[in-house]
Amino acid sequence: MRDPIRFFALFLASSLLADGLIAQELEEIVITAERRQENLQEVPNAITALSRLTIEQADINDLADIATRVPGLTFSPFSPGQNIVALRGAASNDDGAGTDNSVAVFVDDVYLGRVSNINPEMFDLERVEVLRGPQGTLYGKNTIGGAINVVSTRPNTEEAEGRFRASLGNYARRDLVGLVTGPIGGSWAGKASFSYRKRDGWVDNVFLGKQQKDDDVKAFRGQLLHAGETFEALLSGDFNQLDIEDMARIPVATGETGDPAFWARAVPGSYAERCAGRGADCSAGPVDGYAKRDAWGLSAKLGWSLANGELVSITAYRENESDWNMDSTGTPASPLPAAVFSRVNDDIFDLTDQFTQEFRWISSIGENIDYVAGLWYLREETDRTECFDNDVATSDCTPTADDGATDWYRQINRTTSYAAFGQLDWAFADAWELTAGGRYSADKKVIDNDAVSGDFVVINQTFSNSVSESWSAFTPKFSLAYKPNDDTTIYGAVSWGFKSGGFGAAPQGIEFTEPLDQEEAVNYELGIKADLAGAFRLNAALFHTEYQDLQTQTFGPLTAAAAFGTFQTFNSGDAKIQGVELEATWVVNEQLTLSGFYAFQDSEFGDTNIPGTAFPDQSGQDLIRAPENKFNINADYSLPLADGSALGANLSWRYTDDQRAELEPWAIQPAFDLLDARVSWTRSDGALELALWGRNLADEEYITHLYTIASSVVAVFGDPIMYGATLTWQF
Repeated sequence: MRDPIRFFALFLASSLLADGLIAQELEEIVITAERRQENLQEVPNAITALSRLTIEQADINDLADIATRVPGLTFSPFSPGQNIVALRGAASNDDGAGTDNSVAVFVDDVYLGRVSNINPEMFDLERVEVLRGPQGTLYGKNTIGGAINVVSTRPNTEEAEGRFRASLGNYARRDLVGLVTGPIGGSWAGKASFSYRKRDGWVDNVFLGKQQKDDDVKAFRGQLLHAGETFEALLSGDFNQLDIEDMARIPVATGETGDPAFWARAVPGSYAERCAGRGADCSAGPVDGYAKRDAWGLSAKLGWSLANGELVSITAYRENESDWNMDSTGTPASPLPAAVFSRVNDDIFDLTDQFTQEFRWISSIGENIDYVAGLWYLREETDRTECFDNDVATSDCTPTADDGATDWYRQINRTTSYAAFGQLDWAFADAWELTAGGRYSADKKVIDNDAVSGDFVVINQTFSNSVSESWSAFTPKFSLAYKPNDDTTIYGAVSWGFKSGGFGAAPQGIEFTEPLDQEEAVNYELGIKADLAGAFRLNAALFHTEYQDLQTQTFGPLTAAAAFGTFQTFNSGDAKIQGVELEATWVVNEQLTLSGFYAFQDSEFGDTNIPGTAFPDQSGQDLIRAPENKFNINADYSLPLADGSALGANLSWRYTDDQRAELEPWAIQPAFDLLDARVSWTRSDGALELALWGRNLADEEYITHLYTIASSVVAVFGDPIMYGATLTWQF
């Protein structure tokens, strides 16, 4: 598929150049990534911003849709409660109660702290900003890889406004998204928005006789805004609910190995027989799995405009409850040679409550110095239970199961985090600006562990204990920006990042409850942001990042011929990654805009040895989930009609290179590319739009998550071809 598309893209570009079409002006993108409103092109940081129009037209609903549109970003969901986000090689794949994410997600300045809650519903959004590289100065804890800043629309204080969008598609898809906002009296305005998505499953489980890999999400957001002359208050509440079937995990043969016997057992015979001649739309897992999540939050953002600056207070409380139970092997006959089990069952319950408080002071000194200073506090408690069950007769997943087949553990972790931060921007000469900042972070975790060893192989010791540890770091940042004209920014930057230590999930025994060391990173970056002739925008970043004591979890065999596997979370030593990221937009004329990016990454572990595993020496190997090449090409076309209405068309091609998914040499997630298209008609007043769209039009089978069990590889596949129609109405 790639060669015809590549030919089409080159042909289109050469034709446009030959025609000499007239260029138009680029749109200015205003962001708040540096905690004040700024033009994206003037911020000395590698940032990708997706606008509301892009989000809606591309049908972006979660981080999976965003990841393929941002350089260096990958998203790998083991389940809706176990989301792995990686950015420039920094990732967190331990989902236990005592570890944190390497990439931080913020919704309206509120930190989402748990792996089970890091993938919010993307609706009612003004934009999404992705900051690449360590953001250890202005953002909350654990932004060693980067930060994803999700910004919702503000209540309209001027007039009543409404937007509604309804979609119908294959697999009985039916979506409804809506927003109503406007003034409600005095200096107050309000907003209510909602999103409802539902779709049947596209995978046929031939063992259970049901459909899996469906979609069922409901979300709501309400806001009140008081906009006075010197005081502003934004009060927000949101709720998100997910209730879906199993993820339909499927055993596959992938990667490379010198073991000739591996391929004979790579895909268990029971799956191969039941799904003979079928592809990713056939599963045979014996567990009637599910995933449920209820998440809600309240926040108050208060701002005072004072004589010498602006004081901002952000107070937030969030609660997330996740429950999921899914098959692990994808086959009714497990590949375990020691015994033939009818199921390998993974059942998890995760409850987290979180309180955060942030104060910011934003001000200036004279005409040439702007600065931000602040304090940040977090209190989080997570109660997480997980069990592994191979019981044939019952799905009872408790530590007192009669047959003792269940390995069970519970972790209750309490995290307290404090930080003080500041950043100063000094325009010390014409066209030159120096930025200096720093953040001191201090984290403490107290964890209670309870474990019961059954007849399985994950937990091998029954024990209880309580462990606590503290970590701290100072993470500075320096950048120098040169602006030779109003349309160009050239910068060099060095920044440090920090991720607190923690405690690994699924400890095999009490000796595995020792605390992990904190992660640290330093990033060196050169970049340019240029608008050429007002019609062509090129942003480029050349970076080199060095990581120290990366936290890595592996679930793999302790020996090459092991029956199953065990969880291990460890500090894998030093690592480095370097690369280049190019983003471009060309407004060819009033009708046509071309855009896209290319990212190259070269990563490797340093001197890394992981004792007690089948492949202990990882020195010189690529980092996990760090594809070498990645790109995205978009073409947007608009054709005005005689009656004032307009036709629109969009074509998008996204490619992600192959990447390591686990430490085993056969755990390679294959490369994939996706082709999307959309055509639309918009009424002359802009109030009504009808669109026909298709995603993954080549119907490519591609893997979004991959892991190992014993010597087998199990995969979660991405959606096949999806198509439908969307009607949008606004007033």
